[in-house]
Amino acid sequence: MRKILFCVFILIPFFTNAQIYKMYQTRNVHNQLRLNTANGEVRQIQDDGQSWIICYEKELLGKTAGRFCLYETQNMWNFIMLDTYTGKNWQVQYSVEGPEYMFATPINQYSLAYPSSTSLWTNRFQMFATKNMWNFIMLDTYEGRLWQVQYSADDMSALVCIPINSKPLVSTRTKPSFSIQPLVSMYQYYLIDEMTGNMWKFQWSTEGDDYRWIERFR
Repeated sequence: MRKILFCVFILIPFFTNAQIYKMYQTRNVHNQLRLNTANGEVRQIQDDGQSWIICYEKELLGKTAGRFCLYETQNMWNFIMLDTYTGKNWQVQYSVEGPEYMFATPINQYSLAYPSSTSLWTNRFQMFATKNMWNFIMLDTYEGRLWQVQYSADDMSALVCIPINSKPLVSTRTKPSFSIQPLVSMYQYYLIDEMTGNMWKFQWSTEGDDYRWIERFR
């Protein structure tokens, strides 16, 4: 038994370290993106051995494996990178035309939450694709806050992260407890508190703030 436990403790750092780098296949078969999930560095890897840094590291202090992730969009050249600790996100574009077409630009560059000593801080912020190819929903799974995240392939001024509900629905959670579920309308979803069963209905929109709302089920 002692030998087994010893082997387990030896292997734990190995598996933890192995999760720092994650490969994402692009829709160009000759290229993949390699993400450092601890600091946000993204490198384009080509199967002829060439590689380019698209995004330099974004986190200099709290480097924890699994902190950053990439979401594929319906535009084959673009991904969205999310800092799951703070809600910061970036549009990341790779290219086969040369480094001048590769970039990472912020959509939301401001922290929406800050790590605390009582939180596991795993997967706090998550993103969900909508049926509109240019828009995602971002969810704070701890507090139930929601944002509409929009990227663009042509107009960098169109990149936005707009709150749907800016106030926390709860304030004492230290682990993920909220989820969303789409409705028949492409613009409407349920927001569900999986700990209490409370539910809200919300809507995102491309028509302006007056068309974004959230209401609780009584």
